[in-house]
Amino acid sequence: MPRYIDVDGLFDITVTVFAECGYRATTTQAIARRAGVNEVTLFRRYGNKATLINSALTHALANSPFARVVATDDIRGDLLALVTAYAETVQKYGGAVVTLAVEVPRNPELGTAMAALMPNLHNAAQVIETHQTQGQLAPGDPYQKLVMLLGPLMAAGLWSRTGAEALASQLDFGALVAAFLDGHRAPEDRR
Repeated sequence: MPRYIDVDGLFDITVTVFAECGYRATTTQAIARRAGVNEVTLFRRYGNKATLINSALTHALANSPFARVVATDDIRGDLLALVTAYAETVQKYGGAVVTLAVEVPRNPELGTAMAALMPNLHNAAQVIETHQTQGQLAPGDPYQKLVMLLGPLMAAGLWSRTGAEALASQLDFGALVAAFLDGHRAPEDRR
């Protein structure tokens, strides 16, 4: 077993195992085996399974493309960046986030990871709010507008988890942003 632990790799494996197995069936033994580390090392570093999973999910979400979107002066570009970053994040971590949402009510010890989702949502809503403040988007709750923008991707993601054809890969992000802007652009007199 290696002395050095690739923490990024360990966290990726932890997130993958959690997404595949759920909380109860995820074992530190399975994570250690896939990561090529000693299980005792995991316990020394993280203390328990919940702390390891919380740490891995928090790290993954904080470093996801969706966490890094920033507002610029280009509303169309920013909304396209939001949609693209959301899709990339869901592609990589969507299974883990869905598993987390299902598991938290039964396993409150995973609350730290659930809380890690909130900065991403706040950041994305801030991009919307910035464009509202600049008079480029109509006023309203920026979180609600974010859900309206990402709703088609969310629905496609849910369908794909049922085994249905992967609809998200067929969505035209540019057309999605254009349709959103058609319905949510600020009135001309606000500009």
